Amino acid sequence: MGIVIQKFGGTSLRNLNNQSEFLNLVKKEKQIGSKLVVVVSAMGRGGEPYATDTLINQLEKINTTINPKKKDLIMSVGEIISAALVSHLLESEGLPSEALTGFQAGIITDDNFNSSKIIDINTDKIQKYLNENKIVVVAGFQGATEDLDITTLGRGGSDTTAVALGGYLKAERVDIFTDVPGVAVTDPRLVPTARYIEKISYDDMYRLAINGATVIHPNAVLLGKKYNIPIQILSTFTDDHGTLISNDKNNLKITGFGIKRQENKSIISFIFNDDYGYEIKKELDKFLINESDNLINTEYFNDQASIEVKNELLPEFLQRLYSNFFQ
Repeated sequence: MGIVIQKFGGTSLRNLNNQSEFLNLVKKEKQIGSKLVVVVSAMGRGGEPYATDTLINQLEKINTTINPKKKDLIMSVGEIISAALVSHLLESEGLPSEALTGFQAGIITDDNFNSSKIIDINTDKIQKYLNENKIVVVAGFQGATEDLDITTLGRGGSDTTAVALGGYLKAERVDIFTDVPGVAVTDPRLVPTARYIEKISYDDMYRLAINGATVIHPNAVLLGKKYNIPIQILSTFTDDHGTLISNDKNNLKITGFGIKRQENKSIISFIFNDDYGYEIKKELDKFLINESDNLINTEYFNDQASIEVKNELLPEFLQRLYSNFFQ
């Protein structure tokens, strides 16, 4: 069997114990013979003890003006804690494991602190441990400069770590486990009945990601395309099939609706297949005629439309838009 990368977000790592869904997923992949690299985020979300925002807050309590290098140093801590705890849990379950910081894993970045880019990965240490049949647990979201200064990769950086490692290690695929069952056509927090996409191309996923879909970071999608490595978005907590991101083109007329909130308005990016552009624009125009009182602005491009609405009107407007085009 080949190498598989599993990435677990913070909500997947809450309350780590021998009954954790996370542990079952790792065991299942290991049992079929995969060489396994597990990339971990900081545990929990804002307000929880080891979440990134909580760690930053410790610096802000002293002074809100923070040296970016020091900020990176403290921001890297959450993922390191996760890596140590996850690796310890695996070994306590009889699964030999090694925990590595981003730098120990060979991840070299530029010196753009707080939002660094990966420039190289030396995979020798990871390969050594994989050849010893160990599960390698890597702290996501981080690396180091050539001068050995700790860096972080910006929001969503653990996704980037996982896919970059997958590319350098020539992995069979990258599985990104999160708290939703895949990529939805729009934000399921706003449209609870939103359908999930079974397969999507790198290009379409990138368009959704840069327009507000937060399930995977845009940089990770670009790396997936660069290395032509399949990426699966899966739920840690359900057995849904998830979403496969790959080079395969789907023939969806409408990819979905990305959403970005600003201070007084929300921008909905209606993303579609330009082969059906005339048909979709005509149908959208018909829909928007009855929504004129709710609109701030509408603008068309070759393969998407930009619709601006007031923030307070977004949930109901988005539900009507979804119902018109997907139900």
